[in-house]
Parts: sequence; structure tokens; C-alpha cells
Amino acid sequence: MSLKGIIRKLRDRARYLCASAFTKIGKKAVFESFHGKSYSDNPRAVSEKMHELYPDWELVWGMEDVECPDLPDYVKAYKTGSFAYLRELASAAAYVRNEAMTDDLFKRPGQTFVQTWHGDRGFKKILYDARPKGQRGSDVMDGVLTDLFAVGSEYAAKRIRSAFAYEGEVIRAGCPRNDCLLAPSGTEEVRKRIGIPEGKKVLIYAPTLRKGRGVIRGAADIDETLRHLSKDGDEWVCLVRAHPKSAGISVTDPERVIDVSRYPDMSDLLMISDMLLTDYSSCAGDFILRRKPVILAQFDRDQYVSEERDFFTRPEDAGFLTAKDQEELNGIIDAMSDEAWAENCEKILDFFGTCETGRAAEAVARAIAERYAAG
Repeated sequence: MSLKGIIRKLRDRARYLCASAFTKIGKKAVFESFHGKSYSDNPRAVSEKMHELYPDWELVWGMEDVECPDLPDYVKAYKTGSFAYLRELASAAAYVRNEAMTDDLFKRPGQTFVQTWHGDRGFKKILYDARPKGQRGSDVMDGVLTDLFAVGSEYAAKRIRSAFAYEGEVIRAGCPRNDCLLAPSGTEEVRKRIGIPEGKKVLIYAPTLRKGRGVIRGAADIDETLRHLSKDGDEWVCLVRAHPKSAGISVTDPERVIDVSRYPDMSDLLMISDMLLTDYSSCAGDFILRRKPVILAQFDRDQYVSEERDFFTRPEDAGFLTAKDQEELNGIIDAMSDEAWAENCEKILDFFGTCETGRAAEAVARAIAERYAAG
């Protein structure tokens, strides 16, 4: 760590200790999603359920943009890293996030830190499992800081032990962000916000991040894919979603292809989609809850495994349908029926030991409130 980084950390620790000395822990929960980049994902679902079940609790969000228009009126927002944000965290009974806990976080006795992560049934190796054996670092501190970890499958419950070096309590009720996939609501509002014409079916194309790449130019031919999907007379549009850490995604036909990379919450997009096309993203493990088509366009698989990340398990072993080129992708679309897709999704869900209940946000919210009440 640089001298500047050390000074910053010492300054923040002094501020946090000062704030802790002059504040009491109360009915307050602090949330952060993707390091404050958006009001989204699992923390959003838990925050909204907390407001519904416990309206007397104060809800605070750490945001890069405190004027974010997506934040509801009942939420208070503070700039991540600011002294005001540290003060709010110091007096909060709970802290909920979806990225690994790190050693720049501070915690006082009586606080509950909740890890929700941002992918449950992913097949890519992550964190410690993706590093050379025995390598540890200050960027993954869940084994020290996290009290509760929400998961949606037995696969994830096992994986987090090694990936996060975590041995604490696990809530097996699902991923809060996936509650809406089991009981969709507000779909028409989302479609209108994005501008999807009435009656159109929706394909979402969401490739994952590659190292050293800015704008993602996906290998899949969207025009060709849409032609095959439309063979039975249905009219389709495609939503393209770049990974949050990439610079964007290339769009060639704005009339049939809509770039939703800046839309704040992926769960909303999966909720309104009729088919998912991805490559290595963990969103495949979420979308199967819809019992709708999922295809993995892994056109660069050998390169990805050798240069990016290896797998916990091979996607095809879990039951995912994979294509090595556009011809295979077209063939999968042509061969599968609605019944076959639903059966395929059930096979995948069984493989992972899925335990999504549709009430995961409620389970986490109640666990937070109960821990606070117990003192």
C-alpha cells in the first residue's frame, strides 16, 4: 500500500473511532451496492423489505452520486468514503453489501455485517478460489467481518467457505434480488421505462467482463439470433447489458437492439426478459428461476479459461446448453421447445441444490431486526 493509502486509512480509522465514541447504535441499516455505483441488487431488495416490515428503522445508502434519482424518498444517501458516511455506519445496527468486505471497513461490537454477494450459482472461480493456493489479502475480510451470508443454493453455501474464507452463519432462503424472478411485479413499468414496444418478446444479451477490454464487442451475432427466434412469427427485441466494470457494449441496430448497460438493476431486466444469452456470467444461474431459455455463447472458451478464470464446475455438467459458435447457437434455438427449456432449467436448479424461496429479502430483514433486538 502506498504512503497516501496508509495515511487515508489511518485518518478514516480515527474518524470512525471518534464517531463511535459519540454515537449509539440504533435502528439504522446502511446499504451499499457495487461500491456505491447504484441503488440495486441484493442490498436494494433488503432495503425495500426493511422499509416495508420495519418502517421505524432509518435506512442509509452509501452512493457515489447522492442525487441518484432511483433512490426512494425514505432513504438517506451519503457519499461513500465521506466522514458523514463513516458517522452513519458507526451508529448503524446493520451493514449490508454485495461486494467482499475489506480491511478499510470498521466495525464496533453490536453491529451486524451482512454479505449478499452478487452471484450465487455462478460457475467461475472467484476471490480466494481464483488465486494461487494459500494467497490471502486484505481485500477479502468476510471471515473476520461478516456475521450473516445470504445464499440461494447449497452449491453457494459450500463455495463461500473457501472463496471468502467464511465460517459464519448462512441464511439459506435465496438471493434477495431474485425474489422478483419468482413473483414478478411491475413488469409493465420496467418495459415502459426502457422503451420496449408492446407485444414484443425480449432477448437479453449480457456477456461478462474481460480483462483489459473497454467496450465489449460480443461474439454472438444478435441479428442472426433474432432471426432464428422470430422464425415462428414472434417479434423480438434485444436488450444488451455490459458488465458494470466494462466501458460499454457495441450496438449496431438501435431499433431492434436497446443498450441497457446503464439501467440500475439487472434483476428488473431479467424479470421482463423471455430469453437470456450470456457467456460466463452468473446471471445465468438467476434466470433459470424463470424456467425460460438460457444459452451460453462461449465462443472464446479456451481463451477465457486460460487468460481470465477457470471454472468451479463445467457449465455443461450443471446442465447449461453451451454453443461454441453461431451455428451451434442457432441449432439450439431451433431444436428446443418451451417444455424442453423448462425441463432444462429444473435440471440445473437441482444440480445446484437451489433453495430460492421468493422471500429471501424478508429472511435477511428479519434476521437483522432479531439480532438488534437480542442486543
